[in-house]
Amino acid sequence: MTSKTTAPFLPALTGIRALCVFLIFFKHFNPFSETHALYAFTHQFFSFLSFFFVLSGFLITYRYFTTGTLKRSTIADYLVNRMSRVFPILILLISATFFLKWMLDEPGSQSLTKTYLYNITLLKGFSSEYYLTGIGPSWSMSVEELFYLIAPLIFLWVKKPGGLIAFVLYMYILGVLLTFCFRLFPVDGFFSNYHFTFLTTFFGRAFEFACGIYLAYVVQGRFSNRLLQRIPYPTLTGCALVLAVIVAQYGIAVHYGTVNGVDTWWGIGINHLVLPVGIMIVFYGLIYEQSLLKSLLSTPWMLRMGNATYSFYLLHTSFVAGWIALYIHPNVWIIFLCMIIVSLLFHAMVEQPAATIIRKWWNRRRKLHHPPGVNP
Repeated sequence: MTSKTTAPFLPALTGIRALCVFLIFFKHFNPFSETHALYAFTHQFFSFLSFFFVLSGFLITYRYFTTGTLKRSTIADYLVNRMSRVFPILILLISATFFLKWMLDEPGSQSLTKTYLYNITLLKGFSSEYYLTGIGPSWSMSVEELFYLIAPLIFLWVKKPGGLIAFVLYMYILGVLLTFCFRLFPVDGFFSNYHFTFLTTFFGRAFEFACGIYLAYVVQGRFSNRLLQRIPYPTLTGCALVLAVIVAQYGIAVHYGTVNGVDTWWGIGINHLVLPVGIMIVFYGLIYEQSLLKSLLSTPWMLRMGNATYSFYLLHTSFVAGWIALYIHPNVWIIFLCMIIVSLLFHAMVEQPAATIIRKWWNRRRKLHHPPGVNP
């Protein structure tokens, strides 16, 4: 493992982040009335979150994995790079959210303090009572951050495709054991039931990351390409499989009378096991195949928006979206356009500068403690 490799830039995989976060926006701000046929279908756009998990598995492996070693200095560089991008604006926006709650509620509330701590530490993602508090969608960052932490161990361990399968099975088993223990000794909704564990925590979503890792190993030539190269028109095939899963989720939701298909075990199975394969095929097509979708996702505007995806994701269900609805206009499309503008500005003026400052500080600190020519 190195601090970062010189892997070629894959623009379409940046642009697709923007497309997916836009679709997730419309899951939270459904533009259709509840009586419209597309209302329930749009709610299944929750599944586009899986794109980010598969993409994280791919990009972390593709960019950072080279030797499979656990050298302390390179792991530290890797973690600083990851944390500097995630935590500054996460802490800023969550703190602002809870400050506003404190202004509106009774000051000094113990429960508010606990909720805030669970949010900024991302522990909320493991609790069915707290995972939607603060900035609701930020629970998914608990899934991402746990992967970032254990990724070096995965790289060291996984040498063959069978190792990836074993890793996923071990995560499932660990999730079951944690849930079993916390059901015996409940604590604030942590691992409160098996459905929650498999829907919301890394232990149930490991296969999505494994698909991304597998694809990265194929691209790097570490795993054979025989399976993926046999797929005809991979971009189209992958998109068809993704669409089929969304339609299936819609059918499951209607059949069982739930809001989301993933509220059922059937929905979780399709979302966690079938959808990641479709996403992996889409990514494979975007890397190796020329297509209209690849061209659209690689445009400068989509790249700019793709880089601002994290800001958009956190802001779109925060107090900012509420202020836009209150002071500008409650129309969903106007909120959407305003959120794009705000996210681009926030990324350029806050997210990027904060990450740059932290990384420069870390580089200065590293040079101070480990002068050139001295191996840490």
